[in-house]
Amino acid sequence: MCSRRIALLALVAQAAALVVPPSCARCRRVRLRSEPGDAPAEAAAPVEDVPIATTEPEPAAPQLTERQKEIARLRAAEKFLEKDTGKYMCKVCEYQYDPEEGAKGVAAATPFEDIQSNWRCPRCRASKDSFEPVTITIAGFAENQNYGFGGNSMTEGDKNLAIFGGLGFFFVLLLSGYLMT
Repeated sequence: MCSRRIALLALVAQAAALVVPPSCARCRRVRLRSEPGDAPAEAAAPVEDVPIATTEPEPAAPQLTERQKEIARLRAAEKFLEKDTGKYMCKVCEYQYDPEEGAKGVAAATPFEDIQSNWRCPRCRASKDSFEPVTITIAGFAENQNYGFGGNSMTEGDKNLAIFGGLGFFFVLLLSGYLMT
């Protein structure tokens, strides 16, 4: 019965991938107690020593290919530009203060910085300090941010509007040419 327990323990130890520091793996051994029906534990015959499973040292990290190195370099060079929208959002209730619309107790066209310091959120009554600016993230490379006709600093929505608006305009222009005849 003890040999079955030892074999079962060895399988469980391997399945659970017990990790023991390599310096202690030689000196640590698992000893099983005898069954309850056997003689007392002190008088029980010694049980076979079973070493605890150890993990093998991890292999060295694989070398990166030239393509992977280039990808890593480009990811490191990518820069995200934060563009301020002029709006501010309450961190507590997500109310957005728009300077063009104003808010309760604040006139329209009032910048957020010019609002009194004791002003509170109209929805949740949080202080002015709990507001943060709403920004738009523009992805791109640092060296390309200033090229072109401003296309590199356009947001995703601005680019979609320019592309599909231009396609729509030329489609209407094409149809108007057929209508002239």
